[in-house]
Formats: sequence, structure tokens, C-alpha cells
Amino acid sequence: MSAADVRTDRGARQHPPAQPRPKRAAVRDRIIAAAQQAFLRDGYQRTNLGDIAAAAGFSKGAVYSNFGGKADLFTAVINEHTSALINTTLTSSERLVAAVSDPAAIDQVATDVADTIVANAPTLTMLMEFRSLAAGDPELAAVYSSLRTDQRRTLLADLRRRTAGTTAQIDEAAAALILSLVQSLSSEYAVAPDVMPPELIKNTIRIAIKGILQ
Repeated sequence: MSAADVRTDRGARQHPPAQPRPKRAAVRDRIIAAAQQAFLRDGYQRTNLGDIAAAAGFSKGAVYSNFGGKADLFTAVINEHTSALINTTLTSSERLVAAVSDPAAIDQVATDVADTIVANAPTLTMLMEFRSLAAGDPELAAVYSSLRTDQRRTLLADLRRRTAGTTAQIDEAAAALILSLVQSLSSEYAVAPDVMPPELIKNTIRIAIKGILQ
């Protein structure tokens, strides 16, 4: 090997090829995943953004550039899981439309909702702590108000789109009822599953869906 080859080989070892920077969406996803674990483990108040950044493999600046602060990051975590709940629950438009007149379809939708509530109860219960903190903090109260308003409007638009052409009359109160039930039932299940077992969750949701759609 010539001296030039040696220098080239040594330079390659000292300066490995630069790794491509992850896309913004991938960065956000990794931060949200790390934040979810931190919020679940430590609660909102004790969670540190620096720890979240380290767990995700980024600097604290990356968290701020993508989310602005802890309240915005928490909102992103809750929104992701609320969206997953809605999408899983209403994954089949045909099933929801059939539920307008078919009791069997209502039972299936209720089962889907109950299963998803049980699976996501720990994450959805994080909202309880945030709501309690918001009661004494005007800044957090504004974030909470915006979060819940956006959730209700998104759900209302989704329900109306999926039931278009049927006899179902979906209004804002129906969307508020569903969100309130999901939050309440998930909280009860997370704290006292023997008091709010999955079958009772299913029956409660079934009654609510039947009242809304029929």
C-alpha cells in the first residue's frame, strides 16, 4: 500500500461518512414516544424535557424546535392517542353506518371502543393530572381548553362524515358525550378495574352509541 493509500485509509477511519439527518416527522415521532413513557412514569409535573430529549437521542433544543415546550409536547402525546382511539373505534365507516339501524353492529362498535379504552387507559388517564394542574394554572388551563375543544371538533367532523347519508343526527353534544365517556371510563378502569370492568365499559358505551345513532 502506498503512502497516499495509507493516508486515505487513515482519513476514512478518522472521518466516517456523515449519517443522514432524520426527517422532521421521524424526530417528532421519537420525541413523542419518549415523552409518552416519561409522562406515564413520572407524571406531567415531574417530567423533565432534558430527560425526554436524551431518551429520544436528541438535544433539548430539538424538543423546543418541534414542540415549543412541555405543555405542547404533552398535547401532542394526548392528541396522538386520542386520534388512535377514534380511528380504531371508527375504522369501518360501513360498520358505523350499519349501527344506525342494526343492534348487532352497535354491539360490535361498543366492543371496539371498550377494547381501545382498556388498551389506552394509562395514557388517557394522564389527562386527569393535567386537568388538575390546569385548574390552578391559567397557562395550562388555556392549553387544556384548546386541547379539548380541538378533540371535540375533530370527533364531530369525523362522525358527521362517516354517518353522512344516514338518519343519524350528530351534533356537538354527541361528540362531547363520547369524549367525556371515554375519559371517565378510562380513568375509572385505570384506577379501579374491578369497579369498572371491560364488560361494564362495553355496555355503557353501547347505550350511549345507541342513543346517539338512533
